[in-house]
Amino acid sequence: MKREIGIDILRGLSMVYLVGFWHLLEYTHAIPHYQNDITHRITWITLGIFFFISGYLIGAGKTTLSGRGLGSYYLKRFWRIYPLFLVALAWFTHLRISRPDVSFRAALGYSVFAGPAPPTLWFVAMIIVFYLVAPALLYVSRHRKPSEAFLLNIAVMLAMYWYLMATHRLELRMLVYFSVFFLGVYAGANPWLFAWRKTITALAVLSFLVSYFSHVRSLPMRVVTIVPMIALCSLFVVMLVRNVDLVPGRLRTGVLALSCASYCMYLFHRPIYILANRWYFPSTPWLQVVYLVGVCFPVVILFSYVVQKWYDFVVSRAGLLLAAVLPQRTS
Repeated sequence: MKREIGIDILRGLSMVYLVGFWHLLEYTHAIPHYQNDITHRITWITLGIFFFISGYLIGAGKTTLSGRGLGSYYLKRFWRIYPLFLVALAWFTHLRISRPDVSFRAALGYSVFAGPAPPTLWFVAMIIVFYLVAPALLYVSRHRKPSEAFLLNIAVMLAMYWYLMATHRLELRMLVYFSVFFLGVYAGANPWLFAWRKTITALAVLSFLVSYFSHVRSLPMRVVTIVPMIALCSLFVVMLVRNVDLVPGRLRTGVLALSCASYCMYLFHRPIYILANRWYFPSTPWLQVVYLVGVCFPVVILFSYVVQKWYDFVVSRAGLLLAAVLPQRTS
């Protein structure tokens, strides 16, 4: 599929928000009330955008559902996320951000069903599960009616809710973000959906207002109000940016670099913040913010970009070596 620079912009800006604002301010008390009803919802939607984009790229891609196509799909996702995920889990465990047993379950891929999932890295543990079932969602998105896709989504949600009530071990955010990922797959496979611009805009605004002004306590009603907001707002934001284009130049290069670094930024920002604060941390609250934003955050970006580029190089070289060796062994 043709590269959509708007998706890269969205991925980069979303990661700047999560790493450079939401998580960064946990390390200082300079802005004590930055977590509120509005910023909580912005954060839920930002995370939802990542799940939506992950599904969207699968839906819009050319993955075939043949045996060879599925093998290529799973192999590509494995090398894209899993080795770096293991490195992050090891670092989190070493710094005692995550317990060894929690990290072990996450590495085996079932922490979201056995609970608890590792802090921060729950996102990756969950996306691995979503990637595993994505071919089934892709088939439904390509070959079934919208009503059938919707009913399948409801059935999966009810099954997860039953499992949660029966075991109390399901990662609750599975209930929140599965629908967002599925909608992303469906929208990628059916781009005509984005033509309903006025309807999507109205539904996104309405769902945000319903979520904001609804003060419900029961879990089913919280899911009913939160999930549509995240899914529809993610669809709305992607609709706005997917056709954005940038001419070649420094801005486009910077956007692509930030997008490239985004996955490693999410994986490694907490260890870097912790180690940087151990090395030096100002005593004045606002100097803490300056240090975190002006020093620690740029270090996260630079470190993540270098690691991702190095990792991509190693993986590509390994692929070339295998391609050169395997024919010789089979001849």
